[in-house]
Amino acid sequence: GVIKGSAINHGGKTNGYTVPNPNAQASVIGRALKEAGIDPRTISYLEAHGTGTSLGDPIEIAGLTKAFQAYTTDKQFCSIGSAKSNIGHCESAAGIAGITKILLQLKHGQLAPSLHAEVLNPNIDFSTTPFVVQQELAEWKRPVIDGQEVPRRSGVSSFGAGGSNAHI
Repeated sequence: GVIKGSAINHGGKTNGYTVPNPNAQASVIGRALKEAGIDPRTISYLEAHGTGTSLGDPIEIAGLTKAFQAYTTDKQFCSIGSAKSNIGHCESAAGIAGITKILLQLKHGQLAPSLHAEVLNPNIDFSTTPFVVQQELAEWKRPVIDGQEVPRRSGVSSFGAGGSNAHI
């Protein structure tokens, strides 16, 4: 795997220590995409921070959607998942766990399912986003955009309590 871009920021004051800031998340994702020179329409998998919370997950999806919609209005083209459903929250190792999951998916050409995702968060309308929750093991197909096959590409989001945000 090759990391083409990364960015970090801080969300500033929010309504609480564990409450994320979707605008700061969208900003950090946008900066990483710009640094990498990657059109998000070519990203076919996103490893989300995704802790399975009714508050945090909708905010994360809102930030991701805002960042992607700056480039495309296409819907449900990018699979999304979180290693946390498989291994729990590893605190400071969560980001590297996500990177490891992506590298293994690249190696095997398959997208692993997020566990416990049979029922989706009712606070997220995925049909209006670029994302679809990866609910079963599937081949990781290379996207075809405007008749051109593009490489498998992915992103990793990591957001911390207190407002720290990172994306690669």
